[in-house]
Amino acid sequence: MEEPLFDADFIRKLEYLNVIAKKVFSGILRAERQTQKKGISLEFSDYRNYTAGDDFRRIDWHIYARLEDFFIKLFREEENLVMNVFLDASLSMDYGQVNKLIQAKRLAAAIAYIGMANMDSVSLYVFSDNLTDDIRRLHGRGKIFPLMRFLQRLQPLGTTDLLRTARAFISQVNRRGLDIIISDFYDIDGYRPALKALKYVKHDVYALHIIDSLEESPQLRGDLRLVDVEDGISKELTVTDRMRERYISAFTSHCDGIESFCRKNEFGYVKAPTTVPFDELVLTILRKDGLIT
Repeated sequence: MEEPLFDADFIRKLEYLNVIAKKVFSGILRAERQTQKKGISLEFSDYRNYTAGDDFRRIDWHIYARLEDFFIKLFREEENLVMNVFLDASLSMDYGQVNKLIQAKRLAAAIAYIGMANMDSVSLYVFSDNLTDDIRRLHGRGKIFPLMRFLQRLQPLGTTDLLRTARAFISQVNRRGLDIIISDFYDIDGYRPALKALKYVKHDVYALHIIDSLEESPQLRGDLRLVDVEDGISKELTVTDRMRERYISAFTSHCDGIESFCRKNEFGYVKAPTTVPFDELVLTILRKDGLIT
């Protein structure tokens, strides 16, 4: 029987992760953003509808007395605390000894849940060769359930084009935020300009690099016909021990290059092997990297 994507144990793990995350978001993250964006204050900015999980102390009772509906006060500092989660759903993600897309969905749900509980809003964008679907402006922990239903229905499709995705996103969204990209980054020519494009419009960028053990060290040998899962192009070749060693070296160099590029440009980066449970990966992000660069 196939393991369920989200279950009661998953929800319990989310609550535990959120307890850890509160220390980050109430302290380090807010302090960092106030420092980086000078002039931000708790000046009143706007209202939005109350959502389950919001702090009831933010309710404007004067508006409730007039309209008999709940509204939350927004302040300028809150407006800057926006999280955008980008989930790679290209065909290369539907692969692995532990399926990469399943791991990515769980990571996306966990990170979004933390964001919804601690930030102003969270939006999740699905991409392959472009933005293909999204669920936006989620507020409060209660929104995890429609998000999980959204992720449960999601199917892999197409090739990976990070630059086209970034340009489409920038053309639609003009509000600065924290952009978390969950991908296997099989867009060798496109990931660098894509991440730089997000940085250019003043977004904080964080890369979660999904890697499966079959990619790191494939157990292949002999006469084979290999097929690219994204474009369907096939190639016949004889895999020798020497060729396998060269592949492993090239793959390691590719991964190291992504990490080096991210560190050099002050992007957050975490290698996310599918062999590591999603909650352990999220704890690594929170405790070591803190979701900020």
